[in-house]
Amino acid sequence: MSVTDQSIFSPERYVGTRAPIEEAVPLPPEVYFSEEWYDREVETIFRREWLVATREEEIPNPGDYVRLDIVDEPLVILRDDDGVIRALSASCRHRGSELMTGSGNCRRITCPYHAWSYALDGELIATPAMHEADDFDKADHPLPSVRAETWGGFVFINFDPEAKPLLESLGGLVERMAPYRMEEMKVTRKWENRFNANWKIWVENSREGYHVQTVHRESLDTFYPGARRSEFYPDGEPMVYAINSTANENGLYVPREPTLPFVAGLSDFDNENTHFIIHYPHLLLNSPPDRFSFHQYFPEGPEWTRITTWCCFPQSTIDLPEFEAEAEEKYYTSMDLFLAEDKGICEVVHRGIRGRLAGLSRYSPAEEQTVHEFSNYVLDHVLGPEEPTPDGRAPDAYC
Repeated sequence: MSVTDQSIFSPERYVGTRAPIEEAVPLPPEVYFSEEWYDREVETIFRREWLVATREEEIPNPGDYVRLDIVDEPLVILRDDDGVIRALSASCRHRGSELMTGSGNCRRITCPYHAWSYALDGELIATPAMHEADDFDKADHPLPSVRAETWGGFVFINFDPEAKPLLESLGGLVERMAPYRMEEMKVTRKWENRFNANWKIWVENSREGYHVQTVHRESLDTFYPGARRSEFYPDGEPMVYAINSTANENGLYVPREPTLPFVAGLSDFDNENTHFIIHYPHLLLNSPPDRFSFHQYFPEGPEWTRITTWCCFPQSTIDLPEFEAEAEEKYYTSMDLFLAEDKGICEVVHRGIRGRLAGLSRYSPAEEQTVHEFSNYVLDHVLGPEEPTPDGRAPDAYC
């Protein structure tokens, strides 16, 4: 049987991607367009792993809420009367109406259709005109909830009640990022984007610096004229988190002549480098020494991705009288261009690999190690982890 005759879920189709990086080939184009493959990704990745929902500061007070759609699930993330952060279904238990939109503050959740009302913990508390319904008990119909846990000021949710706790899933990233005190930083700007490309293309693009000199040529020439070629140094914990680091002087994220202070207490290495981090599958975090930004992305089918990009600074920096002017001139303008360049190239890649003649050749071992790891992360979840070698050890596909 030829490879093209095999099921899209046949492990034999992915032997090349499972190979060590020096021999490996990228994922085949069909996994970026197949509805069947996408549905399996949703079930095995996005409905089982920890996903970034918002920042704690977005819901600081009881009753504060934000509405999110995550893989077609309408949710409301809120802080209840006791200050507990909850992730509740935003679908009314009566006839399914969407309960709320946007963000704001409420004392209770009231359905705009028939005025059923819920407490902030999801308890059903008012059901007009239901007194004649036999054996109907409001206590039997609370809003369903999913797990919500926090780290570093981020609010994560998880649809899987059996998933390991968030802090355990983060592994060594908790200790690695502790010096940045991200929980003390505040959101200063957001960018909203929706683009015509598979979610994996965005993640793959974020995992390597191979594209920087070409895709970000305008950015480099505009903001970092004369910058040397960026070299990226990988680190992390395989299949948990990965870090690509590059010197600030190479022209990424830190202005050529920075005017805003660096985070106090960082190591010399962290002061001199910007780190591009993924906590699989959903936290893409960029950490220069003066702030951080992160991408919150949600797939909307195999061919569309919705992304919110957040920029956060320490409160002490935000309080500086020159902050607004400096951030606008030297930080946000470069982010505008970086995002436009990345969005554009992801759509170019998506269009380029959809034809029948499209065939992908090899990874660059020097430049795409973490792209290879991400591809195997996807395969581990969609197909199941690779079988160990005869000597009992796991394969070295991620080396």
